[in-house]
Amino acid sequence: MEILGVSGSLLDGNQHASNWKTVLGAIFHPKNKVCSYSFPIPLDSKNPGSVGKLRSGRMIYEFIEMAENDIAAIAHRFKFLIKSDVKNFYPSLYTHSIPWALHGKTLIRKPANRTNYSFVGNRLDKLFQNSNDGRTNGLPIGPAVSDIAAELVMSAVDRQLSASIPTDAVVVRFKDDYRILVRSEADGRTIIKALQAALKDYRLELNDEKTQFHCLPAGIFRDWVSQYHAANRAPKAYYPFRRFKETYLLVVAIDRANPGCGVIDRFLADIVTKKYRLRVKLDKRTLPKVLSLLLMLGALRTKAFPKVLATIESILQSPFGKKHVAEIAEHLADHLAQLSVREAENRYLIAWISYFLRANSLTGYIKAKYKYKDPIVRATYTSRFTLYKHCKDFQVFLPVRQAAKSTPLLKHLDVFKPQ
Repeated sequence: MEILGVSGSLLDGNQHASNWKTVLGAIFHPKNKVCSYSFPIPLDSKNPGSVGKLRSGRMIYEFIEMAENDIAAIAHRFKFLIKSDVKNFYPSLYTHSIPWALHGKTLIRKPANRTNYSFVGNRLDKLFQNSNDGRTNGLPIGPAVSDIAAELVMSAVDRQLSASIPTDAVVVRFKDDYRILVRSEADGRTIIKALQAALKDYRLELNDEKTQFHCLPAGIFRDWVSQYHAANRAPKAYYPFRRFKETYLLVVAIDRANPGCGVIDRFLADIVTKKYRLRVKLDKRTLPKVLSLLLMLGALRTKAFPKVLATIESILQSPFGKKHVAEIAEHLADHLAQLSVREAENRYLIAWISYFLRANSLTGYIKAKYKYKDPIVRATYTSRFTLYKHCKDFQVFLPVRQAAKSTPLLKHLDVFKPQ
C-alpha cells in the first residue's frame, strides 16, 4: 500500500522506530522547561514503569489531581498562581503546525519541503486533513492519536515559551491548561505575554477570559472537586435510590455552576464498579426514575452520553435488568423518538441509541420506522453502510451486532484498560 507517495504505512517497516523516536524527541525535548501532565496513558504509582489499571473514566481526573498535588507541594515558595488555557483548542489546531513542531517551522516552510512526504510531520498533517474533509483546522476530540498530535504542537509552544520563563518560576500544563507559579505579578504578566506570542506562532490563541491571577493559596485546587467530594463522600459504596438522587442533584448543580468541569463524567465513573456493575440499588419502582435521570445527564453533557448508555446497558445485563428488558428498551425507544424529530441537531445521540438498541437486540421495541438523512446515523440505525461499496480493498463498516459481539459498552469505552 502506498500512502502519500511513500511506500508503506505511516509507521510501518524500517521507518517505524525512527518515526517514533522523532515524535518522542519532540515531546521530551531537553530545552523544554514546562512540565506536562498530558500523556494519554494510565499510570499506577504502585507499579512505576508499567501501564496502570486505572479505568479510562477516571484517568483524566487522576492526571489533573497529580498536577494539583505537585503544585501544592511547592506553592509555599511563590506568591501568585496564574491559570489559563488555549481558546477553542482542538477545533482550532492547525494541521500544518504538526510538521512545524516536529521538524521546525523554518525547515518545513521552505518551498521544496512543504509537500515533501519523507517528513513524517507532513504525512501526519495530510492524514489529519484527509480525515476532516481536507480542512487544515481542527483535530478530532477524543482519539489518543489526536492527543499525541496536540501534545507535539503544545510541546513546541512550551519550548518557545521556555526561553522566557524566569529561573524562579514554574510552569505546568495539562493538555491546553496552564498553571504558572511566580513570585511577582510582573513575572506572571511577562510569562503570559511570552505564552501568547508562542501560541500565535502556531496559529493558536490564549483564552483571555479564562486567564486568572490568584494570590496563593487560592486557586491551587479546583473548587468543584471539593464540592463533589462533599456531595459524594463514599463513592465506592452502593447507592440506595435516595442517596443516588441527592448526589445526582448536587452533581447537576455543580455542573451548572462550573460548565464543562467534568463532574458528570466523574459521577458516572463512580457509580460503576471495576467489573462494570452498577452501584445503584434498583427495584421496579425506582428503575424508570434512574433511567430518566441518567438520560438527562446525557442531555446536559453530550460527550458523556455514550457512558450514560453504557451504564444503562450494565443495568440491562444484570439479573435485575434481564427481568425488566421491556421497560428499559421502551424507555430508550421513546427517547429515540423524541430525538428523531430534530435529526440534524441530535445526530450523535441518535446514532448512539440506535447502536445500543441494535447491539442488544432491542430494535423490535422501536415503534416507528425512521428514514434518517445522515449516512452515519442511517448506517447505525439499519446496520448497513453502502456509501463505499466499491471499495473492495478494505472494510469500512461492520454490522452493529458483529462490532458489539459480547463486549459490553462500558468495557468498549474503557479504552486504556489493560487486557
